[in-house]
Amino acid sequence: MKTLMFNGRNIEIEDPSFVLISNTLDRTLYAHIYGLIVDGSDYTPIVDCDQYYNGGYGLDLEEILKSSGVKLKKKPSKKASNPDRLRIQFIVREFLSRYPMLLGLVQNVVSLAELSIDNAEILFGSKVNGANFIDMKRVIDQVNRVAWNRICDVSESQSGTSTLGQISETLLNCVFADMVDEIQFFKVSSPDVQSYGDFVMTCLPNNLWISVKSNFARERLLASGYSNDILGVGFFEESAEFTSMVRIRNFQRAGFLAMYCPDVAVTEKQVVSGSSTYHEVEQTYSGRGVDMPRNINGQPFIRKLSDLYKDLSSLLSEKDIRRRTTVKF
Repeated sequence: MKTLMFNGRNIEIEDPSFVLISNTLDRTLYAHIYGLIVDGSDYTPIVDCDQYYNGGYGLDLEEILKSSGVKLKKKPSKKASNPDRLRIQFIVREFLSRYPMLLGLVQNVVSLAELSIDNAEILFGSKVNGANFIDMKRVIDQVNRVAWNRICDVSESQSGTSTLGQISETLLNCVFADMVDEIQFFKVSSPDVQSYGDFVMTCLPNNLWISVKSNFARERLLASGYSNDILGVGFFEESAEFTSMVRIRNFQRAGFLAMYCPDVAVTEKQVVSGSSTYHEVEQTYSGRGVDMPRNINGQPFIRKLSDLYKDLSSLLSEKDIRRRTTVKF
């Protein structure tokens, strides 16, 4: 066994001789990566997937895949920028899907949402839930920051953007998973009312709707609401969407009580600057010398995404529907 360090935690990688491995592909890649690990070093990339494509490691993954009997779940499009290189990434990703603890040791491979989250749970030492989903996003971002040592081509960039959206959606769904009871808090399934929002909590004087978006607000959030009490939630990237007083007024007229903006970096620019959408919004209002906007209840209108679970849990903790109210939310 070898041990790597990640944010002060020991990440133990089992010796391949003690791992039950069922095929040649997994056995070859596991042994190769394990052999490069320096015991006691930091958890950081040590393998370049491009080298498998260029033959730099002396391993023919196409031949190994053929002899292993493993079938790829996905094949690259012929229209991909570099379909042959992308296919090698898919082969490596197929292996990593069974050994997610090794994801952060491999560079230049497009991950999938499920794989990234599985890896983050191992590195964080806990399953993702409503209380830790922002911390989990930070772990994923930390791994992604060193996941490439070159500029992504068009296909890789498009796939990466899609994966980030899926990660955001999955993490946000985890926030609600523990609270959904299908009676007082439930996911909207009827197509007749889905345009109002994605989740509903029974409250007085109006039910509380939650509209979940991934990266951008724009008009999609304004399509929700219809003068109900509603929350806007998402890993929003553009702080300018929440600094226009006209847009804020439009949100509030549609019934929004709060907008939950990420207080963790969600763009490459934010990663470099150590900022987040929430803090960019905060700085904009501060720079204007004005207070952050408040909702019709006099409470903060723009809130940290990390506070979402706490805020909803506090409201839902009131079991008597006659006393559960959005008036003070």
